[in-house]
Amino acid sequence: MGVIYMMLASASFATMAALVKSMSNVPLQELIFLRCLPAVPFFAVFLIYQSRPLIVKAGKIILLRFLFGFSAMIGFYYSLTHMGLADSIFLGRIQPLFVALLAPMVLGEKTPRAAWLAIATGIGGVILIMKPALDNWPLAAWAALAAAFAGACAHMMIRRLNRTDDPATIVFNFLFLTCLAGGILSTFNWISIPWQQWPAICGISFFASLGQILVTMAYRYDQAPAVAAASYSSVILSIIYGYVFWNENPHPLVWIGGGLIICGGLLLVKTRWKMSEPANHQSGV
Repeated sequence: MGVIYMMLASASFATMAALVKSMSNVPLQELIFLRCLPAVPFFAVFLIYQSRPLIVKAGKIILLRFLFGFSAMIGFYYSLTHMGLADSIFLGRIQPLFVALLAPMVLGEKTPRAAWLAIATGIGGVILIMKPALDNWPLAAWAALAAAFAGACAHMMIRRLNRTDDPATIVFNFLFLTCLAGGILSTFNWISIPWQQWPAICGISFFASLGQILVTMAYRYDQAPAVAAASYSSVILSIIYGYVFWNENPHPLVWIGGGLIICGGLLLVKTRWKMSEPANHQSGV
């Protein structure tokens, strides 16, 4: 069941990405503000109703999570609106490999030898994708790569926060800070959005929130490695969206590089699965 939830979550995130790409006329900070605005009161009411804290204990860590997360959103949204959808999504898939690369230094976690092969495979895929991407969208290509790196750093901050704070509180604090920053930055070049585009704005917020809920449900009902592997289904739908709505046909090197990144990610998932087997056996799972 968890795999099905993750596939639905991946479809939600891929749809959100396609909607973001369709909003290239809207400033990124305004888009981020409008994406987060409906979710802030929802999470606030939820936390109050559940008698959970509204503010995290680890103030410095949540600020780092916000800075990395906000930077990742800016880079990701910029790449979506300035380069091919599939190219952007493929480059974004390098994020789990960045986490594996940085975890020993930031979190003190040991990286198995097999994970280094996965990292090397993924980096090889990035090199192949960057060749045509730099020829066509140089700034957007680097923005996509930087967004994946910033997202990996944000992920590690979340893992640090999970040691001291409630997950819902962490999400609320991040959304509040992101909404506040996006709103302040939007005042410098706010534009009036045509009414025809408001369904897309609502769709971005809806599918982003739905994806987060489905991801939470996915990890509740199945093993993490299987769920993580299912997340790669978002690439398929992104390719379909790109071809149908923007007539995009990725360069052959993008197909090969994307394949290597996915293989690296799946190899990393397999490595984690093997590491979790002894613990699962001992607990009777």
